[in-house]
Amino acid sequence: MLPGNFKSHKHHVYNLGKIQVLKAAAIYGANGAGKSNLIKAIEFLQEAVANGGIIKSVNETKFKLNKTNEAKPISFEIEFSINKKIFSYGVSFNAHFVIEEWLYESGITVDDKMIFERKNTKSGKISIDVADKYKKTQKQKLLIELMEDSLLKTGELLIGKSHELKINEILAARHFIKNKIIIIHPESKFANLVPTLTSSKEFKSFANEMLQTFDTGVSELDVETLSFDKYFGDDDEELKKEIIEQVDQGHTILINTDTGGVLAVKEKGKYIIKRVIAKHVGSDGKKISFDLTEESDGTQRLLDFIPAFNKILTDDVSFIIDEIDQSLHPALLKVLVQKIMQEDKTKGQFIFTTHESNLLDLEIFRQDEIWFAEKDKINGNTQLYSLSEFKPRYDLDIRKGYLKGRFGAVPFLASLEDLNWNIQDA
Repeated sequence: MLPGNFKSHKHHVYNLGKIQVLKAAAIYGANGAGKSNLIKAIEFLQEAVANGGIIKSVNETKFKLNKTNEAKPISFEIEFSINKKIFSYGVSFNAHFVIEEWLYESGITVDDKMIFERKNTKSGKISIDVADKYKKTQKQKLLIELMEDSLLKTGELLIGKSHELKINEILAARHFIKNKIIIIHPESKFANLVPTLTSSKEFKSFANEMLQTFDTGVSELDVETLSFDKYFGDDDEELKKEIIEQVDQGHTILINTDTGGVLAVKEKGKYIIKRVIAKHVGSDGKKISFDLTEESDGTQRLLDFIPAFNKILTDDVSFIIDEIDQSLHPALLKVLVQKIMQEDKTKGQFIFTTHESNLLDLEIFRQDEIWFAEKDKINGNTQLYSLSEFKPRYDLDIRKGYLKGRFGAVPFLASLEDLNWNIQDA
């Protein structure tokens, strides 16, 4: 997400103090090229950090086309900005065991500042080193020693102990990775829509305005309230009791379902379920309620994106969308993407994978915002590279060049004549 030396679309570049970063990245590539694996890798790291630092085995996610990888660890590293300071968090682990973990404040023009380093010694013990300013007192030193001896397990991340350590930089890093990176898959099913629409009148107005603009047939989105007894069946008593216990602790619970998600809350002493519904105008002029799953695939996909588009305008989040073009008409998608990229007051980042060649337009993106994923035909590994590496002319038809294979990352198509479709069995 670091910009090159291009003068176009200057509002796509954010100033983060010592460095600048880009607003967007559009990632192209053939089916099976590895685009989604990039997103899965980010998600794997995010889930490990968010899950109290307890990791699941990475062995099943290793690159299987090279047998030497079976014994090698997998490493992840991510750089991010908090209050215009750049941080680098990384971890290396094998199976369930963390081998190394680190968090640094990046110096950019000077030496990096270590916040912590964690390693497993050859004897199997955990070694933790934190910056001197975090171990000035005897209590702080004792806590680190306890982490090394017993509190931190070999299958846990130190960043997951941020609340015990009470080191602001570690707390902030975990919060960013957990909450500021939001991933949307083709099957996400309104996961971000439900809590946002039920809690913000401003967002509800934004969402309804967008839906009406794109002529989806939805006159408005609304929130329907149901009692627990009406929503939960007789077979859900255990789940119902479990959710009531959590709600009684003051939590608002998002329940993911096959049809999206609902919120469980307590209002005026009653346990209620809130869910989002769509309203259409019937032939008699009256509004009729529809479940969101009754909407077309295209409208459902648009509903997944609306919270992302609103959040990118208002918050320094990074939305990562896999297969953004799925179920959306190319003309609608292009208008949506153009709207985001033209807005000069956005705060967040917009990263997506796609096959939609209509978006390959230097009127929409900078050269350094267009990326290609290509699989090595011999080894099977994926290479990512930017359009800017080709240094195309500004008047070049990028779309036509891509479809002709000029930039790679397109599928190899054998001659259809070789399929012998016209040969019939005797």
